[in-house]
Amino acid sequence: MATNKNKSNGNKEMPNKKPDSGNLKFLINAQYLKDLSFENPKAPNSLRQISNENAPKFQIDANVTSRPLNDHGDNIFEVELSIKSETKTSESTLFIVEGVYCGIFTIENATEDVLDKILLIECPKFLFPFLRSIIANCTREAGFQPFMIAPLDFVGMYEKRKIKK
Repeated sequence: MATNKNKSNGNKEMPNKKPDSGNLKFLINAQYLKDLSFENPKAPNSLRQISNENAPKFQIDANVTSRPLNDHGDNIFEVELSIKSETKTSESTLFIVEGVYCGIFTIENATEDVLDKILLIECPKFLFPFLRSIIANCTREAGFQPFMIAPLDFVGMYEKRKIKK
């Protein structure tokens, strides 16, 4: 029977080094659902209106905002991803679903330009799969097919925002 005489946990000891203040630090501190709304205004008739001839049309609006949480430190931010979809047939609205999913992120040693891109592009990329799943489960529980939102182009959203400014 072999025994392991090495008492270390596999991590090599590093000599005492001060952290490089120029290295970018990115941490996800928390994620949470801030708001969820589902409306089925024509229930139960809305469940019978779907057919091949009367295929539903989806309108999706997405937005990303960020704000510093100065009361928790200079490098901590809340990023909010909101998605709203109105699904209609030619006759009426089937459902409206809206969700807001947030994350708290620590970002250190980033220039203003890089920080803006991290907050409005990279952070929502981490949040999106969770909100997508919540919306799909919500629509499934409401009696519809799960509404699977295609991946969003956060780079394109960021560039459009910069052009408008």
